[in-house]
Amino acid sequence: MNPSLPRCLRLVACLALLSLGGCMTQPTHAPDSRTAVIAPDSGTLTSRQVFVTLMTTLAERGFIIERADPDLERLDASYAARPPLTLDAWVSEVNGQIRLSVTGDSNGAEIAPGRLDNLLVDVAVALNARTVPVIGTP
Repeated sequence: MNPSLPRCLRLVACLALLSLGGCMTQPTHAPDSRTAVIAPDSGTLTSRQVFVTLMTTLAERGFIIERADPDLERLDASYAARPPLTLDAWVSEVNGQIRLSVTGDSNGAEIAPGRLDNLLVDVAVALNARTVPVIGTP
């Protein structure tokens, strides 16, 4: 019997197990998105006020603001967790309404239910406003 045959079989078995290991990774999920109109309880709001409050709220929660452009009203932030959480946010004015859109990606894993909704609500509360969900295309 050839002494290298058992070694060859072990190598083939290891390669087969390694190739199957790629099939056992967690399923990926599409990024989670929320859009809401930020409606003031009294007075008026500007999109700049909403943008600054969003940035402040994220910083208070421990997010690192990676890019914040108040002129484009776009913000990118990340949270160092396992898995990491990255957020993209936009503030826009549509038909006189201020909309806040947030998209979160947790490296393919699901984001905890309500996490983005809670962020929108926290921003609205800080502005003495309320959120009105936008259904469909933001």
